[in-house]
Amino acid sequence: MPKRGWTLIATDDLGDLSGQCELCRTDLRYVFAVEHPKWGAMAVGTDCCDKLTVSTEASEYQERYLKLVEKRKRFVISPLWKKTEAGFHTIKRGGIAAFIFPNNKNFRIGFDGVAGKVDYQTLLDAKIAIFEFIETGEAAAYLERRRKKINERLRQQLGL
Repeated sequence: MPKRGWTLIATDDLGDLSGQCELCRTDLRYVFAVEHPKWGAMAVGTDCCDKLTVSTEASEYQERYLKLVEKRKRFVISPLWKKTEAGFHTIKRGGIAAFIFPNNKNFRIGFDGVAGKVDYQTLLDAKIAIFEFIETGEAAAYLERRRKKINERLRQQLGL
């Protein structure tokens, strides 16, 4: 087996220790797929990935991923979530006012007064969707595009 020339191609969180490193046989939750042009692909753990790729790419990815997971956990259980009398759950994060409202037996999310079109089966799923939408910057980009459209319509109506 080659000692150098390996490339990290993918990662996966198995959710529990159900995987096994193909190099050292350690039980794994987090799997890194590496490949070598003369050997093929292999599923390994963080340490073996770093050794094979001669980098800290896997351990740095692992650290960023775990921080993101912890940040998401803190967000969904945050005491900043408020529940209104109408059954809405609201929070403000990153300057964006987000809300969740019941929609039949599901939940729907919205931002800055604009309701979305996608239903989520659970309140937790809706909170995670809000977190990801804000965290990735998609919410800010969407709201900025919306503001520009509204301003353009207003300019057209006013003849400016």
